Amino acid sequence: MEEEKKVSKFSSGLNIILRLDNLWRSCQELKRNGKYSKWNEELDTIWLELARDLNKEDYNDKKNEENGEIIFGYKSQFEEFDEKLKKVLPFQDSVFGFQKPDKNVIKNRDKQYKILMEKQLFLARLENELDKGTTYEEEDDDF
Repeated sequence: MEEEKKVSKFSSGLNIILRLDNLWRSCQELKRNGKYSKWNEELDTIWLELARDLNKEDYNDKKNEENGEIIFGYKSQFEEFDEKLKKVLPFQDSVFGFQKPDKNVIKNRDKQYKILMEKQLFLARLENELDKGTTYEEEDDDF
């Protein structure tokens, strides 16, 4: 007996785009409020939303057949941000009140901010590559 293949009548594409929009909004608020650990968590959630649409060839590293060099996939590129963040942890999101924060805290928070900005930019560009973002290129001019 042949198994029947079931296909949903509804596309979840719109729901994904709405979830992504909510996540991006949350990221902007967390960034502005200096809540870097939560900002990082939201960026990780965006990664989960986007990564599921990557094919295996783009997701994983691969070896260039001609010269043997490793071509890093999106997963390795994404994980590089966490490797950079590990060097400047922990996140210190608490308010310091009337106390001036330690110079090392200020230095680490500046580094964390720049890494998180790059992580967000990486994800925004990936979103565009997957046709879920702001960049749209019409293939046919007879629209």
